[in-house]
Amino acid sequence: MKALYQKSGAMAALIALAVTGAGCGGGNGGDAVEGTSGEGGAKPAETAGVDMSRLVTLRFWANPGKAIFDQEVGNRIKQKYPNVTIEFMDPSKKSLQDSMTELVTAGTMPDLIWLPNAAAVQTIKKLGVEYDLTELIKKNKFDLLRFDAALLENVKSQGAKGEMYALPWQSGPAAMFYNKDIFDKFGVGYPKDGMTWPEVLELGKTLTRMDGIQYRGFDPGLYNHFQEEYGIAAYDAKTNQAAFTTNPKWKTILEFLQQAYQFPGNYPADKAIGADRSGFMKDKNVAMLPWAAYFQPFLEARKEGLNFNIVSLPTWPDAKGQGSASVGAALALTGTSKHKEEAFEILKFLVSDEVETANSRIGFAPAIHLQSAKDQFGKELAGMENIRVSSVFYNKITPLPIVDPLLESVSQKPFFGTAIQAVGKGQKDVNTALREAQEAANKAIQEEQKK
Repeated sequence: MKALYQKSGAMAALIALAVTGAGCGGGNGGDAVEGTSGEGGAKPAETAGVDMSRLVTLRFWANPGKAIFDQEVGNRIKQKYPNVTIEFMDPSKKSLQDSMTELVTAGTMPDLIWLPNAAAVQTIKKLGVEYDLTELIKKNKFDLLRFDAALLENVKSQGAKGEMYALPWQSGPAAMFYNKDIFDKFGVGYPKDGMTWPEVLELGKTLTRMDGIQYRGFDPGLYNHFQEEYGIAAYDAKTNQAAFTTNPKWKTILEFLQQAYQFPGNYPADKAIGADRSGFMKDKNVAMLPWAAYFQPFLEARKEGLNFNIVSLPTWPDAKGQGSASVGAALALTGTSKHKEEAFEILKFLVSDEVETANSRIGFAPAIHLQSAKDQFGKELAGMENIRVSSVFYNKITPLPIVDPLLESVSQKPFFGTAIQAVGKGQKDVNTALREAQEAANKAIQEEQKK
């Protein structure tokens, strides 16, 4: 869902980075659209007679910025296919929809699109620039079973009849970061993989103390994790009505956040309620913080004395082991491209074992099953030597519900903004906040549908 990681400017900037890692490489051979390798296989996919030695220019739209694009994509393509010129199309901080709308009007469409997540397929479908990869997948005998099943389903479900409008590219997982020094200071045992949210909250209470400064045992971090683990949407796609008062999971989430913020000493003093990454990384007064598994900012903080490690992202007691839904990037080919077969060769390369593994080594989790790619996660990042990287892959990925990204976005805002603030500050009770969020979201949905 587009909105899950784009709720504020600062958060969007962080998560845009968190989801920009991906893999590359040629797919495996197989006898059908979905092959049987399962483990990621080392065989490259067949090229179906495409001559990649001839000169060709492909336009590639991507939102993470040119430096990251070159590191993850451009330089790798240049090395593999020296006769292919990649023209980077910078959206200039515009959203996918706004940027693509301008490009459609100008008639300067890309050949390839770096989608922020699988649900973004709905955006390019609305604009009529999508392309079903099914025939190219068959022609190349490309093995789709190389991908994580949930990631593959997230993409396939975007088509009404199972059309493949993109390929999964990275998994975008999350973890819970913890400050070892705070645990050591108070003689409390470190958290473990497989914990539930209530267990983490109880552990956090033992670390919420005044000792020269106010220590907060637990900050909820990015709120989207709570929603994603349940695999729920903020609105009902069948009725186009908000789901805050009709789906009891939303009440469970809000009650948990109420407990987290209302626990004495755990409210973020002098700060608005929100993901307190600065408290964890800079002030070092937050003991545990769930966050996207994008390690670069935390490794920079380590240079300034942050002594951290990670465990798996906590999960709900009634959905144990069911981690956050992937908002990992996907790769699409446009229907307007005049070089579809060459562009598909690039897609195959960018999801190959070779590049998935290379990108995993610099801290971007792979979308494929290949265990060796996961095992090498972060190997080239200075400071990752003693980090428990296996925790990144501990939970299963939760499939995403099928929603309209814009309607989901406007539906989420009354909850992730107003409701959490009001309940966390003790200004409203849970039922009142949910009812008001329901009313505000329904109004926002109606207004969005009129546009």
